This record gives sequence, C-alpha cells and structure tokens, in this order.
Amino acid sequence: MPVYQYQVVNSNLENEILEIEQALNEKELKVHPITGEAIKRVLTNPALILKHSTASEKKSLDPANLTKNGFTVFQKDKSNSMKYTRTAGVKGPEEINLV
Repeated sequence: MPVYQYQVVNSNLENEILEIEQALNEKELKVHPITGEAIKRVLTNPALILKHSTASEKKSLDPANLTKNGFTVFQKDKSNSMKYTRTAGVKGPEEINLV
C-alpha cells in the first residue's frame, strides 16, 4: 500500500507532516486520525525503492547500534502472538505479554 503525506492545516509547528499508509481506493483524509485537526494531502513525487536494504541501513538497524543509541526493540514470539521479547536495548522488561 502506498504511503501518503498529509500536512496539518493550522499547526503550531511549522510544516507539520504526517505519513499515513492507505489503499489506493481509500478516500483522502480530511481530519487527523489522532488529534482531529484538519489536514490536507501533500502532493509528492513517488519514490521507488529498488534495493530493499543497503549496508548502511543494516548497520544502523543492528541491535548493538540500536542499544548504543538508546533504543529498545521487542520482537513478536513466533509461538505466541501475544508475547514480545526484548532483542535489543537495556531499558524495559525482558518480555511483554498482551492480554
């Protein structure tokens, strides 16, 4: 599904942009889905990503690099879809169980 960019019409922040993934047949949004503020779609050039990951992306998403930069990553357990286990980072619980 394509990702569309929307701009908040009367934002306190200059050029506040949000990206929303929508199906091609969905109507253009007029209201921010969380805050309820008026938004308008921004026309942008389409982007084609021909390489799905580069060496620099792999390096930046490496668990050691994420931990070093203060991020915590939880991965969904394959046997239990309600359980997430911490795979990177030092803050937070080892596991999260959604009930």
